[in-house]
Amino acid sequence: MAMSSSVSMSLCWGGLIALVCFAYWPGLSGPFIFDDFGSITALGNRGGVVDWESFKAFVFGGHSGPTGRPIALLTFLIDATNWPADAWPFKRTNLVIHCLCGIFLGLLMHRILLLLRYERRNIQLLAIAATAIWLLHPYLVSTTLYVVQRMAQLSTLFILIGLYFYIRGRVLLPTTARKAYVMMSSSILLFSVLATLSKENGILLPLLAGVLEVTIIASQRDTLGRLNRSWSIIFLILPAAFVFVYLSGRVFRADFFDIVPPRDFSIYERALTQPRILFDYLQNWFVPKLYTTGVFQDHFPKSTGLFAPTTTVLSLLAHCGIVALALVKRQRWPLFAFGALFFYTSHLLESTVVNLELYFEHRNYLGTGFLFLSLLAALQRKVSAKQFVMACLAITGLLAGFTRYSSSVWSSWPSMVEVSAYKAPMSERLQAQYSVLLFRSERQSESIEVLNRAIERIPGPNALLRVNRLASLCQMNELSSSEFDDEANTLAQLPYDPRLIRAYTALANSVVNQECPAVSSEQLTSLFSRMLDVPFNAIDDSIQYSQVQYLVGFAHAYSGRPGDAVAAFNESLSAKPGASHAMLMAAVLASNQFGEEALEFSSIALANLDTARETGLVVAPVSESDIREFQRRVRADINAAKDADTAHEER
Repeated sequence: MAMSSSVSMSLCWGGLIALVCFAYWPGLSGPFIFDDFGSITALGNRGGVVDWESFKAFVFGGHSGPTGRPIALLTFLIDATNWPADAWPFKRTNLVIHCLCGIFLGLLMHRILLLLRYERRNIQLLAIAATAIWLLHPYLVSTTLYVVQRMAQLSTLFILIGLYFYIRGRVLLPTTARKAYVMMSSSILLFSVLATLSKENGILLPLLAGVLEVTIIASQRDTLGRLNRSWSIIFLILPAAFVFVYLSGRVFRADFFDIVPPRDFSIYERALTQPRILFDYLQNWFVPKLYTTGVFQDHFPKSTGLFAPTTTVLSLLAHCGIVALALVKRQRWPLFAFGALFFYTSHLLESTVVNLELYFEHRNYLGTGFLFLSLLAALQRKVSAKQFVMACLAITGLLAGFTRYSSSVWSSWPSMVEVSAYKAPMSERLQAQYSVLLFRSERQSESIEVLNRAIERIPGPNALLRVNRLASLCQMNELSSSEFDDEANTLAQLPYDPRLIRAYTALANSVVNQECPAVSSEQLTSLFSRMLDVPFNAIDDSIQYSQVQYLVGFAHAYSGRPGDAVAAFNESLSAKPGASHAMLMAAVLASNQFGEEALEFSSIALANLDTARETGLVVAPVSESDIREFQRRVRADINAAKDADTAHEER
């Protein structure tokens, strides 16, 4: 009978993993997007990861967070060792990691339910049902199919493994204390490091172990006993104190109430907005949507005060009430308390006062793990075993269908943008992407209509929409000189957003390529030069200063003023040096027949070859051989021009 039950559960788990793969399969053919390029294109920086030096440069050269996240970068080598690369293997590995997270989530649930003395048959059903809901929930599609969010997946995986081995050690405490403390200490130390080197959220593992202690373990104190005080201070309390001191330091920053571009909200406003966002997260979790806007989340309105809007204070009070209830009832309702406190603790870094974007779905990847467990346990107590199984199958089937649909939307960039655009008309970035999609599909008039409606509808300066509109009108040869000047007057007065470098570069290229003859290079130069009159844009060691000076130099070069171009390019490089950036400038100069100046910047590139300070400029990595070949060609062009001049003079 035991063997039959074991085989039956193995088949259930195997069927669940197969169903997860079926639901996600269409999305594996989707493309790389957004931040994927910032992390994964580095595979080709040195001609691929082919030796120890290139391995070190890629794995330990990340810039996605304070740690560089080398564990996550290391796993990208499973899928490719050079760039460009196919996205399918990366998404496949993300799906494998998603399934592994589900397996360890199920194992951890099984251990928790054992501690709470549930019947073994009920434990198996509850664990697989709660895991199935998590694995198949459509709200996690954007985390699984967005390649760079492997960082969040791996951090979650290591936290779950750490908690699994922590609880295995914890149950040994009453009988073999030495072995228990070795296992608990090792699990916290090892998996905190692995999780943090995948993504900084890993530092929350000791706090989540503390949540386990004050809820599940506290409800079984009569059999599990208390932790050694000194051990608790070192492994649980001090890490928690470190996190709270760090977050408190963010509150007491001088710019806490200031809006610092490129953000359009202050840290204070961000902190006020998060209670409303957390409720939106919970709503999406408990009331699943067929499809969400995924990675496009810039449309969530910020809170500017406790009562602006009123839902700010109401959300804050409700969250405080849930936390208070969980703490008060943690021994009587340990599953509810654990799920609720686990959710809030997992959001401590990304949903409080660290100045990140307001809203992202992937922040729920870890925290939602136990939200349904207490509900399922309550349902199981109220209905028969057959009714419980039928209800779980119905829920699982519904979620699988939702995820299959969401995954099919993620199978192509156009489908992602088009479906999301209808759901989020107030998203500036999404409407800009949708207009580009329409423009490239030869639907130019519709593209302009989308931009016009979005500029009118969405509050704020809408710099991205305005720049895209100018570039589109230019490419259609419908941009007049006066209209350009009117928009330029608006754009020149704004704090520059470094994320718009691609948009401004596209506009500049359209103008200098004379796609809109009514607009001159001098007008372009005036736009970029006036941006430096904004104090924020003129901070001489900032990314915005480097980018604006590059744009100024670009415009000067195409206006036939090499001296001014060189001066601006030098300013850009002094703010943020780098070989690739210097070569980008050299290429602009060479394209305008300023060969000597181009050679000067290629020499700077050689000198800065190992400098990799980030500017956000749209550049490809270069090697010494690339630079030498560029110099050879430029010198050949210079010599050919001299020979032509000599021949002309002799005639």
